Amino acid sequence: MGESSQSVTVVALLADPDAPTEVAQRIARDLPARLADKFGQERRFDVKVVSEPFTAGTEDLSTLTRRILDRRRTEDWDIVVALTDLPLHSRGRKLVVDLGHEHGLALLSLPSLGGLRLYRRAPAGG
Repeated sequence: MGESSQSVTVVALLADPDAPTEVAQRIARDLPARLADKFGQERRFDVKVVSEPFTAGTEDLSTLTRRILDRRRTEDWDIVVALTDLPLHSRGRKLVVDLGHEHGLALLSLPSLGGLRLYRRAPAGG
């Protein structure tokens, strides 16, 4: 990343195609301003939406998390929020979100939010 007077944090919204990408695009419209309000104007947030299939129904959560973290390192993203339309499970329970603060990772399973009013339930939704 280039040097500037402002510190820049790159936030990637890595979304499976279709509904997850639509949710990510909607989140991306408001997210930079919301983050600036929370963290101050001295930090700038560069929010990118990347639409591509990244989940496979046969993967366990730890494998999926490792693959997303590898992608984060490869792309030099500071934070990655991965959105999928596949139901995720951990220890036999439905998973809504899996957070890895130390790794700058959040994995969000949209079906766990329910089908109705999906945009309002997704983080930073309007």
